[in-house]
Amino acid sequence: ATLAFVFFGKGTEFFPETEPRRAYVNIKMPEGTNLDTSDQLVARIENILSEYKDIRYVIANIGALGGDPFSQGGTGTHISRVVLDFKDFHDRSRPSSEIIKEVRQRILKSIHGAEVQVEKEEEGPPTGPPINIEIFGEDILMLGDLAARARKIIKDIPGLVDLKDNFVKGKPEIRVRVDKEKSALMGLDTYTIAYTVKSAINGVKAGVYREGKDEYDIIARLPKRDRQSIKSLKRITVSGPLGEPIPLTSLAEVKLGSGIGAIMRLDQKRVVTISGDVTGRLANDVIRDIDARLSQQLDWPRGYNYQFTGEQEEQAKAQAFLSKAFFACIAIILLILLTQFNSLVTPLIILASVVFSLIGVFLGLLVTGTAFGIIMTGIGVISLAGVVVNNAIVLIDYINQQLAKGLSSTEALLRAGSIRFRPVMLTAITTILGLLPMATGISFDFRKMAFDIGGESSQWWGPMAVAVIFGLGFATLLTLILVPVLCSIAHSFRKR
Repeated sequence: ATLAFVFFGKGTEFFPETEPRRAYVNIKMPEGTNLDTSDQLVARIENILSEYKDIRYVIANIGALGGDPFSQGGTGTHISRVVLDFKDFHDRSRPSSEIIKEVRQRILKSIHGAEVQVEKEEEGPPTGPPINIEIFGEDILMLGDLAARARKIIKDIPGLVDLKDNFVKGKPEIRVRVDKEKSALMGLDTYTIAYTVKSAINGVKAGVYREGKDEYDIIARLPKRDRQSIKSLKRITVSGPLGEPIPLTSLAEVKLGSGIGAIMRLDQKRVVTISGDVTGRLANDVIRDIDARLSQQLDWPRGYNYQFTGEQEEQAKAQAFLSKAFFACIAIILLILLTQFNSLVTPLIILASVVFSLIGVFLGLLVTGTAFGIIMTGIGVISLAGVVVNNAIVLIDYINQQLAKGLSSTEALLRAGSIRFRPVMLTAITTILGLLPMATGISFDFRKMAFDIGGESSQWWGPMAVAVIFGLGFATLLTLILVPVLCSIAHSFRKR
């Protein structure tokens, strides 16, 4: 069953996929974009979203300063966010995940010249993005280049959406590089040239205008039309030692450039992070494809490397913790059984049913097409261990009682099997029936006096219920067959 699940199963996941209540459209325009331009773009996105009746509210935040994935290392008027708030789960005409997928496709087709991501609201504890690649190295510009190349390589992987990185480029700037030798020949210094350019563009205080008790600074600078382009800047003249006008281009080089917006560090190492979301596939499968491409198609310089963090890091921690919890559970059960039966063989027979119940878990996941959830299915397996042993304890305890009365091994096994069949089956059936609403999402609403199909909570707890139902059902059958067989073998060894 385990091998069948590995080859034919849906795989593993951290948390189950649920239909989100909210979604976010994050927009990043080129650095330096003003609020009016950002507002126009957001208005176009709002028009697209207004067509969907399942969206209850649309809330726009233009020039967002926090809460968005682009705010790491730099914010401003070029960043905006639109929040989609969906109707209640049972009031929607179709799943919210379908709407998010359609909205993403429409926005990406109609919006150009801006970076747009459409992401759903994440449920559960904060774990980081499903896809989170941290690239380490020394040169921040090289890290930015590697991040751009990596995004280009992996962007067409099926199921991978909303790729972004936190490499922050500086705003565009005009650089005036003064030629000190030419300036010295003209009898000028760098300060005089810089002050002249600053005065022409930013202005210089020429005096104060008083009106009653109020004072207003008088700023002298070039007209607006003469300070809006590099061409206008190059026409500025600087006064020489004798007052003669000297063109700025004779003293300095004027050109466009940009700096580094921010440098991110993690554990004292420079890092650029690429993150993304997953739709239609499991994150583990997408990460496997990403790792293969990055290791084979990207030439990594010496000293530069990458690692997967975010949800993957939390998943590994949770998996390690739940594995320890499962073995601790088995150890405690074994300790209690040893003190109860004063025997080593009997507890091992009982625990054998726990081990074999895992076959039922994997069969259940295969039949229902459910992924093995590290959290939800893991909790189900641990709780299953405590439930499964009850039936075996009831059966073996009655076998021991019959042996104490003087019955033979075969007679005791037959009598225990017939007498304890009903309580064993009733225990399993009532537990399974109690978990069926959770697994199927079907329940009864006593207020409306109607069946409630497709419950929202079943998206979370369904995998755990599936694990317990199939595991307990399989273990119950094994208990009635396997436990008497093992007890008979143990009795035969004792006689010999």
